[in-house]
Amino acid sequence: MIGLAQQVLLAALSAGVLTGVVLVARGGRENSLIGLGVATICAVTMLVVLDRYAGVAFSRDIALYLVFPGVFGVIYFCMVMREVKD
Repeated sequence: MIGLAQQVLLAALSAGVLTGVVLVARGGRENSLIGLGVATICAVTMLVVLDRYAGVAFSRDIALYLVFPGVFGVIYFCMVMREVKD
């Protein structure tokens, strides 16, 4: 059973995912990569919470697979920003 605190946490994480989607929709390299990072972190945290409190099958595995695009996005973002500075 998910309590009130977990429901509030899931609602806040849902707002974070929506914020990330809005940033991706705005366009631009920087906004898109930052939005992807925000949405990924919130979605992964939401899946881990669901696994712990609701026992959703395979949510930890899905969360692990969602982390990889975020890592590669940060690496690519650093490469883009380095080129912009030069």
